[in-house]
Amino acid sequence: EGEPAVQQYLLLVGGLRTLARGEHESHLVLDAFLLRSLAVNGYAPSFGNCAKCGMPGPNRFFSVAAGGSVCVDCRVPGSVVPSPQALELLGALLTGDWETADAAEPRHVREGSGLVSAYLHWHLERGLRSLRYVEK
Repeated sequence: EGEPAVQQYLLLVGGLRTLARGEHESHLVLDAFLLRSLAVNGYAPSFGNCAKCGMPGPNRFFSVAAGGSVCVDCRVPGSVVPSPQALELLGALLTGDWETADAAEPRHVREGSGLVSAYLHWHLERGLRSLRYVEK
């Protein structure tokens, strides 16, 4: 608190530049920004290894409360079963693999956006009303 957030600033500038250039679909840029912003603040979700025990992935379940992908043994109530393609897309957005992200099917982009939104709301402990307008 009271310290400059240089990484957040650079992340924002990079996202705005990408949007201005039209290099990638805007929903992908937003999801990448949100995931990376969470990661900068220590809330990076896991999309491969189990977020609880570290078992190598891919893992089938996803829990926002547990921190991302979880294995069968670590699965908690409320876990969802996203498509492997949606988890691959989110991992690509987090790491900057735009080739994989740009090739994603629209249904996986929508599914991934839902997971990003849920994960963001969980860690913020409140909703962002502005996301409803962005989704339109």
